[in-house]
Amino acid sequence: MKRPSIKQALILKLSIISLFMIGLSYVSLNTISTLRANTEQIGTFWMQRLVTAREIKENFLDLKLVYGQYLLVDTAEQKKAGQQEIDAAGVDLDTVVGEYEKGVRTERGRQLINQIKPELAKYRALAEQMIAFQNDGKTPEAIRLFKENMEPQAELVNKAVADLVAFILNQAEGFVTASGDSAQSAFLLTAVIAALAVLLAIAGIFFAISGIANPIRSIASAMRRLSDGDLDSDIPYAGRADEVGEMAGAVEIFRNNALNVVRLEKEAAESRSESEAARAATQQRAEREAEQLRFATTTLGGGLRRLAAGDISFQLSEQFAAEYETLREDFNASLRQLGATIGAVLQTVYSIDNGTGEIASAAQDLSKRTEQQAASLEETAAALEEITSNVTMATKRTDEARNVAKEADISAQRSATVVSEAEGAMRRIEDSSQQISNIISAIDEIAFQTNLLALNAGVEAARAGEAGKGFAVVAQEVRELAQRAAQAAKEIKGFIQKSSTDVQNGVKLVLETGTSLKSIGEYVVQINQLMDAIATSAREQSTGLAEINTAVNQMDQATQQNAAMVEQSTAAVASLSSEASRLRDLVNQFQLDGDKSADGQHSVRAFEGNRPIHLVASRRVTQR
Repeated sequence: MKRPSIKQALILKLSIISLFMIGLSYVSLNTISTLRANTEQIGTFWMQRLVTAREIKENFLDLKLVYGQYLLVDTAEQKKAGQQEIDAAGVDLDTVVGEYEKGVRTERGRQLINQIKPELAKYRALAEQMIAFQNDGKTPEAIRLFKENMEPQAELVNKAVADLVAFILNQAEGFVTASGDSAQSAFLLTAVIAALAVLLAIAGIFFAISGIANPIRSIASAMRRLSDGDLDSDIPYAGRADEVGEMAGAVEIFRNNALNVVRLEKEAAESRSESEAARAATQQRAEREAEQLRFATTTLGGGLRRLAAGDISFQLSEQFAAEYETLREDFNASLRQLGATIGAVLQTVYSIDNGTGEIASAAQDLSKRTEQQAASLEETAAALEEITSNVTMATKRTDEARNVAKEADISAQRSATVVSEAEGAMRRIEDSSQQISNIISAIDEIAFQTNLLALNAGVEAARAGEAGKGFAVVAQEVRELAQRAAQAAKEIKGFIQKSSTDVQNGVKLVLETGTSLKSIGEYVVQINQLMDAIATSAREQSTGLAEINTAVNQMDQATQQNAAMVEQSTAAVASLSSEASRLRDLVNQFQLDGDKSADGQHSVRAFEGNRPIHLVASRRVTQR
């Protein structure tokens, strides 16, 4: 059977471990999902069911309590209030029962709530009979019905509610038990998967040590022995079919190659003695050719050194060997051609240098003049822009003042309207005060007549003796009420008269305010007309200045563009002058034939401009 490779073995083990981790994750997530679902059932449903069942019991106790309290009422008002409390308690109980019934999920829960509803109906029917006895004045019969019939029926209702609560608790306990079972099974399954994963990891570690680390260590030792020159020792694990075997096979190839090298060295030593004689014969011929080559290279090297020093005014006159004579002739021809070319370049450099000097001087003067013109235009544009800004701001302020004046005019007109409406309201208040005063007079007369009637009733009650004492007390109370009503009507009438006086004064002040607002409105109209004239004039001035400012800005931009172009031209001329000077310096390094001065160096005509002219035209550009 073929041994699997280390890669395949590692992939297999890691795949198995991954499957264990996937299984462990699935068990954990499934258990967590189950526990979460059970918790939601307990916390969000069955606990809510339990609370609702408790509310059913509490509301039934409240209903029972208000029925018991109804047995203690005597007056009609108390009976009415008691009936309202009974109705409210019944509505609360029906609401809670209906709420529970809408959320029922199980058939057993529906059966239990359906058992409660008829028992409640029986109890409330008995309660209606008890209320009828109480309303008819048959309190003993109502109490006997409450104790003998309603109490046993209430016990049946409480028992049905208790059964419902027990069912809810049983369901919640079932979910708790299911959660515990799920957690226990998940724990056992997780422990088994974890134990298998640990065992597989230990097996992988053992495989890595015995199947990978130890063979690699043995192969490394064999490689060290091979590097020390031990070619006789065998390479371990060379027969394995995995990566370790391939590594050992590669080391075995190195050992075989080393053995071949040793064999080849022995064969080379044998052939070296045979070629020694032939080498001696060719050595004499090589020495002769080397002497000829040395003479040619020495002479040519001297010429190249002179050429490197800038001297191109010489020629190689000594003859070379026949095979090297063509090289000497080509070198002499190259020197002649280079001398002619450098002479022509030097004349061109002189012409370029003189031209760039003149162009640079003219460009520098033009740059200065353009810069001064641009600065003046910029100052003029800034001043015009500031004036335009001030005029525009004044126009804006004038428009704002005109708008304010218009608003003031509108407000004055609105105030006049409001004053007119206030005047009408004051007059209506005055009329209402007069009507109220008439009503108060009528109330005062009614109080006076009531006082007389109460006085007559007291006299008649006194005549009646003991039988009229109660009526005499009532007559006295009515008389006092009539006197207080008369006194209050008198005070209100005084307040109304005072208010009428104040309203008349208010009407007078409102009329005066309306007159003043009308005068203010006329003045505001005049101010608005003047502000319109000022705004029109300022707008015309602002338009004219804006046109002037635009023209000056265009002139400023054109001048600045010219200054930029002059600056670019100056920079280009300066760069050209610098390059021409650099080219002249390079050409002056060469020494031409027939043009030597007393000191043996080539004479160079001195002139102004042999240094680069650097011109910097300052330019201020205003971004608008």
